[in-house]
Amino acid sequence: MIKPFDSFDLQSPVEPWVVIAQADDQLVHEQVRGLAPGGVIRKLDSRMMTDVAGLFAEFAEKLSFPSYFGHNWYGLVDCLDDLHGSWHGKRCVVVVVEDADGLVEKDFFPLFIALLCEAAERANLSLDADGIPRGRPPFPLHFVFLLRRCEPREVAERLGIRDDIFIRQSEGRLLVWSQSE
Repeated sequence: MIKPFDSFDLQSPVEPWVVIAQADDQLVHEQVRGLAPGGVIRKLDSRMMTDVAGLFAEFAEKLSFPSYFGHNWYGLVDCLDDLHGSWHGKRCVVVVVEDADGLVEKDFFPLFIALLCEAAERANLSLDADGIPRGRPPFPLHFVFLLRRCEPREVAERLGIRDDIFIRQSEGRLLVWSQSE
């Protein structure tokens, strides 16, 4: 489902959870730079994520996942939702994937984006896996995918097979979040 929408805030625990934009999108870069003083920015190497195993390894390494991370989709969601350690401190976290065009072409891409939305929704709203509020404060968790070759319209078409996410178009970028039940 595609809807128009005008804004996003990477420092706030509000949707959208995933922003997909062109590599030269100045607003996205400004928001990411704005996190630097008090937030956490983790850049992932899309070249390391050519398959599911590489994707899990890149996330585990760059986000310091615990040793018990199971290297599976729901382990990814659980570890993203429960970021911890001295590097994090429940500060705002933005994960940036540059040159993400190659990921868009992967069969797992729509599932990957949907699960990132699920993890971010749980973290941003402080919900457990069953949607029940937790006793901890929410923390902003967002994902940014920067494209060089693909057009956001093409990405929207790829993601359109999912009925568990919403996609908003705004000034040449896609804003994606979980479909509330």
